[in-house]
Amino acid sequence: MPRAISSDPDRHPIEPAVAPLVFAMKQVVASQPCWSCEGHLDLDGRPWKSPRVWFYSDSMVAVRLLTDGLNNLARMGKLQASWRVSVTYSDPTNAETTFSLEPAQPFDEANDLAALQEDLSTIAETLSALMSRQALALYRETMGDARRVR
Repeated sequence: MPRAISSDPDRHPIEPAVAPLVFAMKQVVASQPCWSCEGHLDLDGRPWKSPRVWFYSDSMVAVRLLTDGLNNLARMGKLQASWRVSVTYSDPTNAETTFSLEPAQPFDEANDLAALQEDLSTIAETLSALMSRQALALYRETMGDARRVR
C-alpha cells in the first residue's frame, strides 16, 4: 500500500506507520494528502521529526469535522496525545492552502514516538466512523437551528 498511494513510490514510498492514515484520509476526508511522516528520532534517540500528514482540502466542513473528531477522540481517552489540524503551506511557490494533521504539542522528550505512532493507527482505524458521526452531529445541530428560525 505505501508504494501504491505515493506520488513517487521509488524515491518516496509512504512510511509504514503513517500509510494507513494517509490511505484513510484519501478515502474519507475529502482531502488529498501531499506529504507525510511517521516521525523519527535522531541518532541519539531524541525527537527529531514529528508524525504528521499534510493535505489539501476544498472542503472547510471536512476540515472542521476532522478537527472536531480529533477533539472527541481525545476527550474519550482514545488518543495518547492531543492532535490538531493547522494551516500551513507546502512550499513558498505553491499558492494552495495546505493543512497539517499533527500532534498539538511540540515533539520533544515529553512525547513518546511510539505513542504518537499508535495514535496515527487509532486515527486511521476510526476515521470513517469519526467523520460520519461528526457530520451527523453537525447536520442535527444546523437543522435544529434552522427549525428554530422558522
